[in-house]
Amino acid sequence: MLRKLLLGIGPWFVFSMVLRFGSLELINLAWISFFLLQTWFGWTYLKAGNPLSWMSTIVFSALFLNSYFQYSYYGIVYAAPICYGLFAITALLTVLVGKPFTLTHARLHTPSEYWEHPIFMTINRHIALFWCAGFAFNGLVMLAEHQFPWLSLACTYCSLACVIVLSDKYPNYYRSQAMAKMATAQS
Repeated sequence: MLRKLLLGIGPWFVFSMVLRFGSLELINLAWISFFLLQTWFGWTYLKAGNPLSWMSTIVFSALFLNSYFQYSYYGIVYAAPICYGLFAITALLTVLVGKPFTLTHARLHTPSEYWEHPIFMTINRHIALFWCAGFAFNGLVMLAEHQFPWLSLACTYCSLACVIVLSDKYPNYYRSQAMAKMATAQS
């Protein structure tokens, strides 16, 4: 799972470098490439109706069109905070409506008999909130990217690394804690 998460985040690293240091033409090429990669590798999640995958597709399309037609200066300069902000809002909304966006991924790797279990749902709610916090933090950090480009880069990568590790380790931790509580309650 950790490998898949890293592969999913990998293009972001390359993309963020282009957004920070590339020309407008290179940024436009990056938007197109990222949109195609997102669609190609995320097709399973798009088909499954994952809200974050759909938001990514919509946002990348809109930001590409904005960059290409140079409609809004702020949409070009603040593309990263816009993305992270919309991702944070999407992640939070999925939790608030009781369908964390992480369910799409979790259900691909979990037998269906566990999908409605309270522990499964709680773990997904928590992981979606971890991502929401990471996206929100990165959105705020990216507001200062032009003043502190390398610091903002380091902060966003550290934040994403923390959320990736939490997403990988937390399910086993939470399950073991829940099992320990159940064993204590039964004895």
